[in-house]
Parts: sequence; structure tokens; C-alpha cells
Amino acid sequence: MKARPSLWRRWRRRLGPALVAGALVAGASLAILRDWPAAATQLREATFDAMLAAAPRPAAGGEVAVVDIDRAALDRFGPWPWPRERLAQLVEAVAAQKPKAIALDVLLAEAPGQEALAAALAKAPAALGAVLDPDGQPAAAEGLAVVSTGRIALDGMMVARGLAAPPAQLLDAARGVGVVTLPAGDGVVRAAPLLAGGGGALFAGLATEAARLAQGDATPLLEAATAERGQRLRLGALVAPLPTDGLMRLRFSDAARRARRTVTAAAVIDGTAAPLAAKIVFIGASAPEAGGLRATPADPFAPSVQIQADAAEQWLEGAFATRPEGALRVEALAAAILGGAAIVAALAFGPGLAAAAALTLALGWAAAAQALLVQRALLIDAATPALVTLVAFLVAALAAAAAQRRERRKLEARFAQHLSPEVVRRIAADPDSLRLSGEERTLTALTTDIEGFTALTERVTPAELIGLLDDYLDRVTRIVVAHGGMVDKIVGDAVLAFFNAPLDLDDHAGRAVRAALAIRDATEAMCKEPEPARLRLGRTRIGVETGKAVVGDVGGARKLDYTAYGQPINTAKKLEGANKLFGTAIAVGPGTVAAASGLAFRRVGAIKPSPTLDEIAVSEPVG
Repeated sequence: MKARPSLWRRWRRRLGPALVAGALVAGASLAILRDWPAAATQLREATFDAMLAAAPRPAAGGEVAVVDIDRAALDRFGPWPWPRERLAQLVEAVAAQKPKAIALDVLLAEAPGQEALAAALAKAPAALGAVLDPDGQPAAAEGLAVVSTGRIALDGMMVARGLAAPPAQLLDAARGVGVVTLPAGDGVVRAAPLLAGGGGALFAGLATEAARLAQGDATPLLEAATAERGQRLRLGALVAPLPTDGLMRLRFSDAARRARRTVTAAAVIDGTAAPLAAKIVFIGASAPEAGGLRATPADPFAPSVQIQADAAEQWLEGAFATRPEGALRVEALAAAILGGAAIVAALAFGPGLAAAAALTLALGWAAAAQALLVQRALLIDAATPALVTLVAFLVAALAAAAAQRRERRKLEARFAQHLSPEVVRRIAADPDSLRLSGEERTLTALTTDIEGFTALTERVTPAELIGLLDDYLDRVTRIVVAHGGMVDKIVGDAVLAFFNAPLDLDDHAGRAVRAALAIRDATEAMCKEPEPARLRLGRTRIGVETGKAVVGDVGGARKLDYTAYGQPINTAKKLEGANKLFGTAIAVGPGTVAAASGLAFRRVGAIKPSPTLDEIAVSEPVG
């Protein structure tokens, strides 16, 4: 059994494609993670949306409620916007149930009837909504008073020149004000502000402000980052990670969870709603005419009051998801490592196993990223490194396939004129089965020569000579190839062929003898044809011998030639010449006689192949 080429040798032949694949993967990684930040961000955010949807928050504790100014409430009490007296009636009905806090997800402008609304707001801890205004005036509302334990980085926080806040009379009656502006860079809301800057002051997001009031009007504590954790925002007993952009990544509720915490404003005003005591109550509108609908990954028409309720529930449940510092560097490194591993798999394994390995790498990374979200609440991009891995595999596999195709075509072109189509197909299908660098193997050599060829060349014209030789050599080489042999050389009128190289050939000795018989018969018939007969084409003498020989590529860098050296080739040439001595057309050596199966031979004499070798028997095939 022949040993296959080493893995290193096989990789080396594909080094060019591997380098191309590696360069493309590196370029793709750089483009995705650095040069195309918008595309990379969009892909990453869509991935996080899917990951968060697959990792829902814990079951709600029922501490957050939404009073919804829905279509039923508008049908009952009139179109939006409601007069201040109606809003006051709604707030007073909520306050009467002793909630922990009330948060109005409504921007209240100056309007008649504010006295009644202010009186209602004063009956419970209430937070009003304010909107960041890039073209507005400095905030009329008082900013958030905070305490910090060190340097706090909020360089990415939402900041606007102005703040649109409710009238002073309402601000005085309420306990706080929170920003209701929701970031939506691509039109989709994925986060709510923990902190934001407006009009030169610092404010909490509405959900954060509601959580602060529910904690007994707690003073926010900004905790600086330590070696073990990032910076945090503490509201009494509640703690949330505080990213540098000051945003909370939202984990949205499903429809059933929303329905359980929501009551219609009509029922609250009528006094028929479920109890709201000891809850954080958000008041807002889901009716489209109120203009409070926002697109989220979970719902293209989500009421903003439900988004604020989700943020408040995350505060109470501690169900946060944060993007760790240095995540981009980790993902880029992972993409490079996984992509490199995919390239190695594409070059080292067969297509099926390589594809399975690349898919395992990609899915393994995605599973690890999802596990980090579920267990550690960390957002690591599951898609980009996985996609780079698959792209790396595809590029490397295509490059390797192209290289193999080129190699196959070169081999086919190289051997097509010397070997049978079946052998050429075997070589093309498995180029590694060839050992062109040199090997010793048992083969059968066959040599031919035309008797009286030198005299023939002197009596015919060049055109006649070339035409005759073309016809003759075509017949001889076709017979060799048809019997599974390889035509090694054509020198003048002489043909050197061998059997059992470059690939194993069953009964190569017998095939060579049968090829010799076919050549004898074909050339004898040719000699009787009119033109060869006129030119007096001589008979063909053939020598055949079997033994060990060295085969491989020789010839240097400019012109390689796959050929054979050794005893059977030299002896076959001597046997071919011995036909003149014995009056035979085919002379077969003892090695072939011993190895050929199903054939009969007759001994015709003996020769001494060289001065250093013993005398050998010469036989001819019978029949």
C-alpha cells in the first residue's frame, strides 16, 4: 500500500489559494468591523435583536402597570388631546389607589385647566415627560442631582441643546421629570435613556425617574468602573449597568405580558380597573392619533408607554443586557481565528468534512455568544464572526477547488497522450495518488523498433517519411494506451512504454505481452497496405521485460519528464534487438514470463543483457 503525500505537502500545493483566501477574509473582516461601520452596526443590531428575542426576561412580578389611553377610552371620553380636566380626573383616579409612582408618557404643554392637573399630580409621587430639543432653549426644569464615586464616562450620552418640558406649574406639582425621547438611529427603538443631557442639565430617562421615585425619591449614585465591573447607576436598592452612551438596551415584552399589565384608562376613570396599589404606573396612549407609536424589533407599532414600562420592569428585575468594553476587538480576533481555522479545514479535509467543520465553528461561536447573553447578560455579536468563518471557508474551498481543477487539467493534458482515458480519469480524480517525485516500483517495459528504418529514411522523401511515421506511431501508441500502458518516449521510430506506472495496473505483464501481440499484428497488416508496401516499411521488433525500476519526474525546472530507469527498461531494449538474432518479432524476458498470467511462451534462446549480468532466457509468446 502506497503512503499518501503528507498533509504539509498537500497544503503546500494549495498555498496560493490559501493566501488568497486569507487575504480576502482579512479584508472582509476589516471592511465589516472598521471600514463599513454603518453596515456592521446594522448587522450587529439585527443580531442582537434576534438574540434578545431568544432569551426572554424572567416572569414579571406585577410591579409595573400601564394605564392606556386607547381607542375605547377616546370613544368614551372624546378625541385626543384630552382637556387638562380629563387628564386630571385620570391621574387622580390612579393616585387614589396609592401607587409607588406615576409616570406620564405625555408631553404636556401650556393649556387651560392646569390647576386641576397640578392638584392631581401632587397626590402621588409623579414624574412628567420631557423631550430633548436640539433647537430649543435651555431647560426650564431642574436637572437631576446625582452623586458619583469617581470618574464617570458618558461621552456617548444623548445630549441636546434644549429641553421641551411641561409648564412650571405642573413641574412644581410633580416630584420629577424624565426624558421620553427614545433613540432610533435607523428608525427602530432598541434602547431607552438611563441618563440624558438637555438644555445644559442632566436628566434621567422617564423609566429611570419612575424607578427612582418608587425607591423613595432616592438620590442617583453613579459608581465608577472597577477592575471587576463596569460603571453603574444605583437607585436605592436598584442597580443598573451604565454604558458610556447612557442607554439601557431594551428586552421587550411579548403581547401576553403587555396585556397582563395594561388597563384601559376608561376603566380607571370608571373605578372598575384592577388595583394599582404599590405599582409603578405609566400613563400613555396606544391610540394612533395620539402619535405615540414607535417601531421596535418586537413590534412595528409599539406604544411608547409600553416601551417605558419594559424599561421600568428591567430596572426592577435586574434584567439588563450590556455590551462589554473591547467587544469589537474580541469579535475581530474571533473572526480571524475562526476564519483561519475554516481555511485550514477547507484545505485539509474533503468537501463534506470541511463544510461540517466550518459550520460547527460558526454555530459554536453563535451558541457561545447566546450562552453569554443568557448567563452573564453580555451582548457579543454572534453573527459577524460566524459569517466571516463561513465566508472564509467558501473562499478557501473555492480557491482550493480552482487550484485542484487547474492541477487536474494539467495532469490530464500531460498524460492524455500517454495513458488510457480510464487511467487519466483516475489521476484527475485523485492527483495525490501520483508520486512524481520518485519511487521504486515493479513495472513491465515494452520497446519497439522498425527493422531497416535507417535505410528507409535514406530512400524516401521527408514528406513521405513523416506521413508514414505519423500513421505507424499512431497505431502503436493507441494499442499501448488501449492495454493500459503509458507511452514514455518516442525516439525516431522507436517507442518506449511501460505498464503499472504511474498507477497500479492489474496483470501488467500480461497486458504488455498482449499489447506486443496486437502491435505485431497491426504493423504486419500495415506493411501489406499499398503505401507502406511501396515504401518497403520493415517489420516491428518488440522487447518486453518485467522488474523493479525507478520512476518519477526528471528534467529540471524547465522541462519535466515522467520516465523510468532500471533493469527492465535496459533489458527490454536488449530483447528488442535480440529479435534479429532469433528471427522473432517479440522477445520476452524471464521476468515477464513468470509474471504474465494466462499466456503461453516458447523459449527461443538466451542472451547476456550486459557484461555484469548473468545470461537470461529469451522467449516468445505462443498464439
